[in-house]
Amino acid sequence: MSIKPVIILSDSLPVGLKANFAAVLGMSLGRFEPALVGADTPTSDGIVLAGITTVALPVLGAPQEELPDLFAAAENLPVRLAYMRAAFEARNYEDYSQRIAAAPLAGHTPQAILLAGPRKAIDRICGRLPLLR
Repeated sequence: MSIKPVIILSDSLPVGLKANFAAVLGMSLGRFEPALVGADTPTSDGIVLAGITTVALPVLGAPQEELPDLFAAAENLPVRLAYMRAAFEARNYEDYSQRIAAAPLAGHTPQAILLAGPRKAIDRICGRLPLLR
């Protein structure tokens, strides 16, 4: 199955946080779908560059209040990742884990999400969203 990934960021975030959250989610995608990272590639002078993504990874914007519904609509996709407010507020990963464990999913606020799955399913969920500007 070919997989289509997308990142959806709250359009109300400052640009620096948007960049950071997108990088974090992209890194996590590589963990869940390592086949999406291509082989290392040598330059003509023998310098080997590490592999990068083999698929497009569009970054879309959405109003903050829509992110929980978009995340819920993707519950059956093969990959559904979220950067929750708890991650931004936490001092370290242990603190983040404790904050996440302290509340049900509905008690957390996604700041950014990454969805990946069949193209039709992704388009159905977020096809109307614009590219992040």
